[in-house]
Parts: sequence; C-alpha cells; structure tokens
Amino acid sequence: MVDPVPEQHALPAVGREVSTLLGLPVQSGHRIDVLINGDEIFPAMLQAIAGARREIWFETFIYWSGDIAQRFASALSDAERRGVSVYVLLDWWGAKDIDVDLIEHMHNAGVSIRFFNPLRWWQLHRMNYRTHRKILVVDRKLAFTGGVGIAKEWQGNARSPDEWYDIHYRIMGPIVRNIREAFRELWSEVLQEPLLCPDDDTPPARHSTDTVAAQVLSSSPRGGSELIYQLFRYALDTATDSVQITTAYFVPDQDMISAIISAVERGVKVEVMVPGPHIDSQIVRYSSKASWGKLLSAGVRILIYQPTMLHAKTTIIDNDWTILGSANFDNRSFSLNDEIILNVCSEEFTATHRKIFIENCEHCQLFSYEDWRRRGLISRLKEVLSDFLRPHL
Repeated sequence: MVDPVPEQHALPAVGREVSTLLGLPVQSGHRIDVLINGDEIFPAMLQAIAGARREIWFETFIYWSGDIAQRFASALSDAERRGVSVYVLLDWWGAKDIDVDLIEHMHNAGVSIRFFNPLRWWQLHRMNYRTHRKILVVDRKLAFTGGVGIAKEWQGNARSPDEWYDIHYRIMGPIVRNIREAFRELWSEVLQEPLLCPDDDTPPARHSTDTVAAQVLSSSPRGGSELIYQLFRYALDTATDSVQITTAYFVPDQDMISAIISAVERGVKVEVMVPGPHIDSQIVRYSSKASWGKLLSAGVRILIYQPTMLHAKTTIIDNDWTILGSANFDNRSFSLNDEIILNVCSEEFTATHRKIFIENCEHCQLFSYEDWRRRGLISRLKEVLSDFLRPHL
C-alpha cells in the first residue's frame, strides 16, 4: 500500500475548474489510500466488512468463483448475521459465472442480493448496458472503488500471468456520501427495489488529518454518460506538460484520437500503457491497434505491459490531478456502462501515481511506429474486422 501524503492548502485551481466544468463539487478533507494488487486490496476490503456495525453496500461487475469469492460471501453473510444490513448488487453478465452455492449461502444468511439487467426476451435491446462499477461502502464512513473484481485472477501480487495487475482505493471523507448515493440511486430507482435509507442531514465528515481534494462522477446511459467523455476531453485539451493513461482497454474514437494528437502537437507528452501478451479480449486488442498508426506517428508513446493482464485505470494530468475508478478509455465506458470515477486534485497524490507509472514502465516494451508498420497481414485483417465493433467496445 502507498501511504498518502497530506496537503495543507485550500482547494487547488484545477479543482475549481473541474467543478465548474461538470457542475459537481470538488471537496477537500479526504484520505485516499492506494492499494495495489490483490495482496493489498482484498485484505483491506475484508477487514472493512468484518468491522462493519451498521450497513454494507456492495456493487461489482465481476464476481466469479474460487477462494476469494467464497471469502467475500462468508464475510458478507457473517456481517448480516450479526445485525448489519447487507445489500449486494451484481451485474448479471459480469457475474454470470458465479458459483450458485455462493448466492444461496448469502441469501440464506439474509443478505439482499440483486442482479443488474438480467437477460429477458422483451429487453434484449438493453443487454449491452452493464454496471461496470466497483463500490463498497461501509457504515457510511468508508468506501472502496477502483478496478478490481471478485475472482481468483485478482489474487496475489502480479507475480505471474495468473495474477492480474490492478489498483483500488480506500476512501475516507465527504465523497463517501456521494459514492453511497450512487449505489442508492441504482438500487432504488433503476432496480425499483424498496428505497434504501438516505444519509441524514449531518454535514459530511472531513478526514481529520488530510485535505486531499476529490470529486465523484457517476455516469450511465440513462443520463450523464457524456460527462466522463467530456472529462477526458477536458484533460487532454487543457494539459500543458504530460498525460499518462493506464487502461485495460484503449479504444478511443476519432474525436478523442484528434484530441490526443492535438495535445502532442502543442508539446504535451502523452503516454498510454496497455496490456501486452496477456489480455482477456483479443477483439479489443485488434480494434485498439487499428488506430495506433496515427497516434504513434504523431509522437504518442505506447507502452505494452508484459508480466500479466493490466487491469488498472488511471489518468495522470500534468502534476495536478488524477482520474481513477472503473472507467476504461473506450466507448463502452464513455456511453454504455454505469461507471464511477474520482477526480483527485492533489499534487502529492498525483506524484504518487506518477511514481507508480514510472515503476510499471520497467515492465513494459515500447511499441514504435515501425513496429506498427511491420505487423503482418493477418493482424491487419483482424484489426479491420474488429474495428467494426469499436462503438460497442
């Protein structure tokens, strides 16, 4: 775990600018701990669940089977049995491989479990809409979000191709209320389940020792999905020094490609880190590569992560702020999925992520324009065919 460095100054200028752009407040008074890989992420989440005394709200896209899935099911069930109100929201598609025994285990303990957008013949047109969010809120004062799913692939410390690389975050401070409200809206208004208890009128608590400024952005195709796209465009359009993108799926549309190239042309160093030989979607890989020629020839640095599947999602802008959360750099996150992201406006927090990015560069191969030109005919054909699906990736 990387410990955060406390700041001791007022809301930074970038925070005021982003707040104005999105019409959502950037608030100070947070502690945000950076958790890297399952060896740090899962113990922290399970500890929070074990310490819950009032309520647990948990939402995730992937919940499969195996040891870690069993441990979460047991922890959530134990919490319900000791009187904690536990609500679990799973995406129907992402959790379709969950062990049925785990569902029964939680259901028998009294855990309230629901599935988002299950398959129904009269709603086939909605099957492409998924909740890709990762949310855990405990007792209204502690929250987790990031990229991790509940499956054996995320266990360990990225020591082999069987252990995926990811980053998750433990959050204390005012935006916990906003993360909780995002879950509540989906549960009560979209699923039309009984209304969950809102927060009271008590002002949201600031963390006592840290003043990291942060903002929550929740989006969905039902409304607000354009905000994430606008945010990334704003980041590219206003960056003055550097943009460092880490993403599992990098499939930008033509407007976003133009924005990236424009940033490079005005002197911004743009680097993109993506999965290498270990990736869970070959279609995404080939569709992504179809657009690399323009980017590489313009001067974008594309870094191919080698050890395992790279599943983290962070964007570092200059030395000022970091975008993190569940959203990838693709149309699915920009317009089709329910996503949740955080803008963290903090030089110290950004410096921490810049250090992580540099360390991960040691495990990457730099992909050049000449590499792209030398790719074979079969690869080119796969790129053309895969690129037809770009709007859905």
